[in-house]
Amino acid sequence: MMRAKMRNGIAMIELIFAIVVMGIVMMSAPTLISTATQSGLVAVQQEAIAASASELGMILTRDWDEAGTDETTESPILIVSNGDPELDMVLAPDGNSSGRRAGTPITSSRKSFSSVSSVERSASSVFVDIADVNNDDIDDFDGGIITLTGLRYALGDLADNTITIGTTVTYISDTPSAGSYNARILTLNNPFDNNVTGVTTNIKSITTQTTSTNLDTSIKLQAFSCNIGTYTLKTRSF
Repeated sequence: MMRAKMRNGIAMIELIFAIVVMGIVMMSAPTLISTATQSGLVAVQQEAIAASASELGMILTRDWDEAGTDETTESPILIVSNGDPELDMVLAPDGNSSGRRAGTPITSSRKSFSSVSSVERSASSVFVDIADVNNDDIDDFDGGIITLTGLRYALGDLADNTITIGTTVTYISDTPSAGSYNARILTLNNPFDNNVTGVTTNIKSITTQTTSTNLDTSIKLQAFSCNIGTYTLKTRSF
């Protein structure tokens, strides 16, 4: 007598369900791949922005101009050739130049001459002091190009070792489009678009242009530094 032997199998509904699930997975695969690619691009962009911002921050720590890099005294406010008249020096009661700008306290040491020398200094045109290997002022970075090489990549600091940062330094207009420096409110219409050449003003613009073979566009960051002089840091022995 013959007996039928039962074997485990897949029901038609289970097969259809499995095919539907596989279809959904296959349809979503391009989206998942695209999302992963975009995430990688965002990471590269963030690294490029961080590197550019770090370079800008480092440049802003330097002296404003070559004429104010005398380390023996504080750097005075420099005389410029085409600055806003309201930033010029005011006269002292005796009729002589006080060395101060309008609104500056009499006790302030931020003057157009240092506390140990009455010699006024003028700002220089943007130029790179080739003899100065320490890049002690902002101008020395003009035209500079930095490439983050494979060494830093090998140390694990960066995932992208093709980042290149180019720096440009220019003078920009310091004249307000509305209001005045003696008023509480003044307006400057995007001073970064008001580059001036052949003259000196009280504001310098620093622009970094960051590119990478892993980016489909360049990243531009801008900052500014003003002609306000600096103090001499005091030291104390313990």
